[in-house]
Amino acid sequence: MNKYEAMFLLRADLGKEKTNQLMQQINEIMLKNKVELLSSSIWQENRELAYPIKKQKYATYYLVNFNASPSILQKLNEEYRLNENILRFMILRII
Repeated sequence: MNKYEAMFLLRADLGKEKTNQLMQQINEIMLKNKVELLSSSIWQENRELAYPIKKQKYATYYLVNFNASPSILQKLNEEYRLNENILRFMILRII
């Protein structure tokens, strides 16, 4: 198992309740794929983007730290790409 960090850019115009539901969906996808969640939190809300992404000028940054085997990352990438409320995401291995 390797340690990873994932940063998600979520649509800022969703509202508090839908943003919380989206964060819960992100965590559930990880748990469904047998990932060990270490921590998750909002890094920054309504941050202005350097350039528009999917016609959005602001985003909520959501940070997740977790342990997983490398073979699971492809499954996570596929599932997160399908969600239109996730503007961008990046998963990095922590050494």
